[in-house]
Amino acid sequence: MNLTHDEARRRGSLLRVREVRISLDLTSPDAFTGSTTITVDCQEPGAETFVDFAGTSLDELVLNGDVVADPQWDGRRIHLPGLLAHNTITVRGTMAWSSDGEGLHRSVDPADGTAHVYAMSFLDAAPRWFACFDQPDLKASHQLDVLAPEGWLVRGNTRTEQEADGHWHSLPSQPISSYLVTLVAGPWVELTRTHHGASGPMTLGLLARPALADELHRDADDLFQVTAQSLAAYEELFGIPYAFGDYLQVFAPDFNAGAMENPGCVVLREQFLHRGGATDAQRASRAGTIAHELAHQWFGDLVTMRWWDDLWLNESFAEYLGHRICTEHTRYPLWAEFGLRRKTWGLTADQGPNTHPVAGNGAADTAAALANFDGISYAKGAAVLRQLATWMGDDAFFAGLRTHIRRHALGNASMAELVDAWRAQGVDGLDDWLDLWLGTSGVDRLAVVQEGGDLALTRRTPHQSRPRPHALRVAVHAPDGMLRDQTQLSVTEDHTPLPLAAEPGDLVLPDADDTAWALTSGHVVDGVLTDFPLANLPTCARVALVGSLQMHLHDACVAPAALLGMLLRALPGESDDTLLDAELDLALDCVGGWSRPEHRTGRRAELAHTCQLMLASTAPSSDRYLVLQRALVASSDDQDVIRGLLDDQTGRPLGAEERWLAVRRLVTLGADPGIIDAELARDPSSQGQLKSLTARAAIPDADHKRAMLHRVLHDDASAYEISAIARGLFLPEQHELVAPLAVDWFAGINATAAIRQGWGLTGTIRAGFPTGFADDQVRDAARKAIAQDGIDPQVLRALSDGFDVLVRQAVSWQQVDS
Repeated sequence: MNLTHDEARRRGSLLRVREVRISLDLTSPDAFTGSTTITVDCQEPGAETFVDFAGTSLDELVLNGDVVADPQWDGRRIHLPGLLAHNTITVRGTMAWSSDGEGLHRSVDPADGTAHVYAMSFLDAAPRWFACFDQPDLKASHQLDVLAPEGWLVRGNTRTEQEADGHWHSLPSQPISSYLVTLVAGPWVELTRTHHGASGPMTLGLLARPALADELHRDADDLFQVTAQSLAAYEELFGIPYAFGDYLQVFAPDFNAGAMENPGCVVLREQFLHRGGATDAQRASRAGTIAHELAHQWFGDLVTMRWWDDLWLNESFAEYLGHRICTEHTRYPLWAEFGLRRKTWGLTADQGPNTHPVAGNGAADTAAALANFDGISYAKGAAVLRQLATWMGDDAFFAGLRTHIRRHALGNASMAELVDAWRAQGVDGLDDWLDLWLGTSGVDRLAVVQEGGDLALTRRTPHQSRPRPHALRVAVHAPDGMLRDQTQLSVTEDHTPLPLAAEPGDLVLPDADDTAWALTSGHVVDGVLTDFPLANLPTCARVALVGSLQMHLHDACVAPAALLGMLLRALPGESDDTLLDAELDLALDCVGGWSRPEHRTGRRAELAHTCQLMLASTAPSSDRYLVLQRALVASSDDQDVIRGLLDDQTGRPLGAEERWLAVRRLVTLGADPGIIDAELARDPSSQGQLKSLTARAAIPDADHKRAMLHRVLHDDASAYEISAIARGLFLPEQHELVAPLAVDWFAGINATAAIRQGWGLTGTIRAGFPTGFADDQVRDAARKAIAQDGIDPQVLRALSDGFDVLVRQAVSWQQVDS
């Protein structure tokens, strides 16, 4: 049962939670048992409420020393009658290990049989492993007592110590919300270093499975350095020391999100420990995640939103500050990555069917709140904060943040209280600016137009919104890349003349610094945009133009063939590896779902040929070589070429991840599926097992594909296994073979809500959505699925987002690629 905002308000006004003590027995592989003792004050003695618990059995409820004979429990809520002013509640129960990454998740490594446990309490998963008042404004000190198998290591939000016979206990935590409580347990490898922070020495820790010990040791210096640099930068920026003792980062298997900001014990997906090769861009992305989670230690953990409608106070700030701190205080500049990856994610969401304002999302219950953890709350919010800091000035922006954090440290706060802190800095027009940018949805379109001999910038605003001001730089570049002219604008009108000098063939680029939040369209004077020599532009301009072209393709505003031609001409001269990776991904989009099926084979061959030529002249030790290897594997239809990469021991042998890409590609092209078993024998790890499932789903046999689809729709196995299978089902290269299955996928996907929930449900839908199958019959099946009575809300949102992409791809097929 979802907790509603009204219920949370009532319970929040009634209770003051003091302490939560969690005792667990983790020694059985079948289930785990435990008890939770909560000390809580009631503002209205005699009142009744409920405590959240979602175990498999409620074994005992003790209220103020008395065993409740027949407790009322509906599987989620335990009724608490007749509370006193001061209460002690003990809940004893049995709980199920999670297989979907929420609650207490237990993962067994098939390579060595070892088990590892991590707790994911977000957003409403905490009651799956301990009893609690599960809402963000009922903070409490938490303490763990754990019985674990011999040889296991147990860690949590605070420092843990081992007693005899596998008993572990932790120190009491600072007041934190239930969704931030965690523990990790298992035979982890742990590396530690001492960091001298603002409050004195503290321990930085890194944990991973023994199977990734080599990767952990290899990356440790970089991970510790980025963590220490970011931690010091935040303490200086906020003027408030880190509040949660030690700082551990655990690289966990089967983790749903990128990372989770649990105070003192951040959990990250173990894929951040790159098996085999990794580029500097990949390490930079990881550094950004580290800085993002550290920002949460102040925004989200130290000061927590009162309710989920202010989730942007967590995610938008962590996204913005993570990119800024990483860029300014580590060796990893990240704003290009933001423009090429994160903004595209957010802009797609902001013009989709489920767009919403950055702030004030309503979030009537927890299910609605979960739906808003998307590219708008992260990327758009971060972009708006970036503009706000420029508009206000850093001094006023950060002075307001420091005031806000000091006022509400270890407590909860709302957007209104943050705005009060900013308002006190004396910035004129703040309320109007925030209302326009945070309180509206949709994305403006800014386009350069040529009117006779004059240039102008036009703005088009979504019908449901109001015009927003845009501060940006418009630049004119000659075909050789030279900056011919530029102007700084504050766009407040729908038509703004551009006082710029430009000649035929010049590119006029709006938002040349890539700082605006808008869909932008550049213009080539008396020419065609896709004919402009992209590689000649300076790096920042290339980032802005490539990001804009990504959205042009997704809006069906540019022909895939023309865009591919532009990219193929630019790729050999691309000097920036982050841009090279983004340009290759955009090229793969052009040869995939945005092209009509009959055009894909020839276009893939063009891309593969370019990658082969570039590889021949690239040093095998470089990041560039690794990026090109991956693109060649993804685009080549020549099995001999791909086998040559698999067997290469002279240039740069493929890493574990790239080898699985090659195996899946070969199977997709019709190679003997026995190569999957051979590769699995080489890599029997848990990640290898999942990769093998994706490869098996790619086998181009109709009966086999249908059997794999049956598993996706009906098998209640681990969410990770089902998502892995789903990723191999609907491949653009197999359009004719599997288009009929896409119709069946839509017909059956809603029923999976009966066997999956949370990420296990939406993750499977997004992993398997038949993107690139924009045939009439497939779109009709999608419409019927969305319109059916009683559709699960999570399924509806995921399907409607995907359907929006299918509609855009259909337009691309019918209007620009015909």
